[in-house]
Amino acid sequence: MTTACVVNSAKINRMKKLRVLLADDHDAFREAMCMFLDMQPDVEVVAQVADGASVLREFGTSGADVVCMDIEMPGSSGIDSTRALLAQWPSARVVGLSAHADVQRAAAMLNAGALGYVLKGSPTAQLLNAIRAASRNQHYLDAALGVSSVHDLPA
Repeated sequence: MTTACVVNSAKINRMKKLRVLLADDHDAFREAMCMFLDMQPDVEVVAQVADGASVLREFGTSGADVVCMDIEMPGSSGIDSTRALLAQWPSARVVGLSAHADVQRAAAMLNAGALGYVLKGSPTAQLLNAIRAASRNQHYLDAALGVSSVHDLPA
């Protein structure tokens, strides 16, 4: 099921917002992130989905600039979904979301083409910073990973 946060249209008309697609199978987490992102002056959640197949269906019609992709979803993993998304839309920008501070998972997500990796338990500012970095085609790694650069990740 696809839903989007209710957004104040007057606020949108004043500036170009970063359009975000949230992909996570945990409804409460997805809704909380949607509410948080909706409060930001430069971000708009345009779609929410619960699995990788829905990401592929919704990305083309949502106009999303950045996809926040859970790495563990039912069906196709976030890693596989990132590969499939980028094969179809090479200019898509993806930030991986995970409950695990695992450099191997982060490396797998970035090797699939994601630009960032953020832990679900980190402060929400980490996700916001990752979205903004990805929109500029820059990498972003959650500080909790303990690495300062994508070059510090395992191959």
